[in-house]
Amino acid sequence: MPHWFRFVLLGAVQGITEFVPVSSSGHLVLLQRLLGIQYPGISLEIAVHCGTLVAVLAIYGRDCGKIAASVMRTVPAVLRGEVSPSQSLREPELSMALHIGIASLATVFVVGPVLDPLRGAFESLPVVCLAWVFTAVLLLLTRRLHPAGRAVRLEAALLVGLMQGLAAVPGISRSGVTIAAGLFCGLSRREAARFSFLLSIPAVLGAVLLDLPAALAVPAGPGFWDDALLAAGIAAVSGFFALRLVVDRVLRGRLHQFAYYLLPLALVVSGVQLLV
Repeated sequence: MPHWFRFVLLGAVQGITEFVPVSSSGHLVLLQRLLGIQYPGISLEIAVHCGTLVAVLAIYGRDCGKIAASVMRTVPAVLRGEVSPSQSLREPELSMALHIGIASLATVFVVGPVLDPLRGAFESLPVVCLAWVFTAVLLLLTRRLHPAGRAVRLEAALLVGLMQGLAAVPGISRSGVTIAAGLFCGLSRREAARFSFLLSIPAVLGAVLLDLPAALAVPAGPGFWDDALLAAGIAAVSGFFALRLVVDRVLRGRLHQFAYYLLPLALVVSGVQLLV
């Protein structure tokens, strides 16, 4: 297999699985072992995650602009006493910004003290397989749901944020468990998908900023930037189309269909592990 094609494949898998609820981290663990890609440190993972961030911004960039404009317009008005805090939260974009902040704090609560010390132990294929099964079960549970069509509220923000924190475990799909959590809280299908993917923006940015110093401390090696940019570009393009596909499946009430891929995958990989 040509050297460059490995990074095309890696970027495509990252872009697709970041949004399709089958876990990008679990697939990256599996794929890097199969392809023998061994760049030191975590610089390559940062590069492909930046690629998928571009895909999210391409689709939800207008929403981000409206949220940012609402925050910059309303918060100073509240501080000047022109608008009360309760009145300001009637504005949908500001309410969304607040709930994204609450969910992000819930994610930090899980990832920081709870999961970070154990992260190295999670990077094994048996754990990934168990996490795939966990994700599949949650997806299957959405099959019979009839969402109430609510907007995002405090309880939904907290649950979605906690579930996003669990996605630090390779094999647990961030998009899958956060959309499922939103649906369990009664959000409309459109709102559950929108909140999940808007929430991914600060999560990815935060992870990149936290990991960047450690990544820069490790020599990249010859040819790294060419490989990383290729993988990131492919991740952005494939992620754009994958994100549109997932939103379509969610709106049609067919999120559970992705479980029919995860369960056989977990079974096959577990079987191979036992035989090797």
